[in-house]
Amino acid sequence: MKLRMYGATDKGLVRALNQDAYACDASTGVVILSDGMGGHAAGEVASQMVVEGLAESLSQISQVDLQEIAYKIDEAIQSVNTKLLVKSQEDASCRGMGATVNVLCFSQGFVTIGHVGDSRTYLLRAYKSPDDKPRFSSWQLTIDHNLGTFLDRGIVNVTGTKTPPSNISPRDRSKLTRGMGVMADPKPDIYTKRLTDGDVFLTCSDGLHGFVSDRDVLKTLISGPLAEAPQRMIDIAKAAGAPDNVTIILTVVSDLEEPFREFKGPVFTSRPFLLRLPTGEVQGPLTSSEIIELWLKRSLPGNTEMAAGLGDWVLLRNKDSVVQTYSEFKQNSYLNHVYIESNEELPEPPVSSYPVSSTTPQKKKSKALVWSFLVLVLLSLALGSLIIPEIPSILLPAY
Repeated sequence: MKLRMYGATDKGLVRALNQDAYACDASTGVVILSDGMGGHAAGEVASQMVVEGLAESLSQISQVDLQEIAYKIDEAIQSVNTKLLVKSQEDASCRGMGATVNVLCFSQGFVTIGHVGDSRTYLLRAYKSPDDKPRFSSWQLTIDHNLGTFLDRGIVNVTGTKTPPSNISPRDRSKLTRGMGVMADPKPDIYTKRLTDGDVFLTCSDGLHGFVSDRDVLKTLISGPLAEAPQRMIDIAKAAGAPDNVTIILTVVSDLEEPFREFKGPVFTSRPFLLRLPTGEVQGPLTSSEIIELWLKRSLPGNTEMAAGLGDWVLLRNKDSVVQTYSEFKQNSYLNHVYIESNEELPEPPVSSYPVSSTTPQKKKSKALVWSFLVLVLLSLALGSLIIPEIPSILLPAY
């Protein structure tokens, strides 16, 4: 599979300086993006140190054994973080400087992502539906390390305050909980995914995703040549009035020059989903029937992030409670089809919402098996103890 990379950056409409920095090199298979933390002293120094330090440390990463790549990325991030802390202490003009980082290493048929902060990496894919029409999806692979994520996932709450979570300002929600150069251990998230011909990875600073919806990003991406896509997305961010620096890197993994226009990929009968295991491995895209098959085999470990769709009915499940993070599953069209599991209340399964249609005996047998499994979960919860292993889930839907 051919590897191509395209990048662009802009200071935006308001900032006097561009505190973003990036590097991408298809020959080494390394992508690095760093965003100097919002107006902090010497943010541009911090981001440049992150990019230069990681580029040097990871220049030979393609020669490292696959099993060691995640460790090498973590080691490189920790080393650069220490250099930022030392610089901040020794140089008064750099005191308090910090930055985010997304680093992608493409090697031996896999991509490994190191992530600290709120810059993001997305996976973008084209696929076909049974009517042979092209469809396009995007998934956010990284999780933002900010207050908004903590609130959405119920890690922290504002109980006892006069401000409900919905009224917390976007500025407060964007406050980082992890960063480079501002803590002794930035605790980078490490993700891995097997590459598939046709994968496109979008890595961007919050100057894009903070002001332009994922849907609009995807529409812009597929509207013209991929080589020009980073600049097109910068243009729509500026048209949306984005005041922040904007940086975008596109990595195309395909032998086709334009995989979204010369599409030859798989056919999905329903919207595809991803799984993210506790190890950081990302699997998929998978069909909803493949997800259910994995559930029935009980082969998924705890703390797995996943999504499952059954027709127009969606099952959301997490270890302790339902987590409703993604906006499209809060839309009115879905509210009647959300099934909540908890130890306190066990609502009746929404049988009436499941579409009734003529099916083959094999399909009827499959549906019966699925419902038997779900009834088993309900009964085991009602009895106070699970008969099967815990299988938590959080939606990772495609847009």
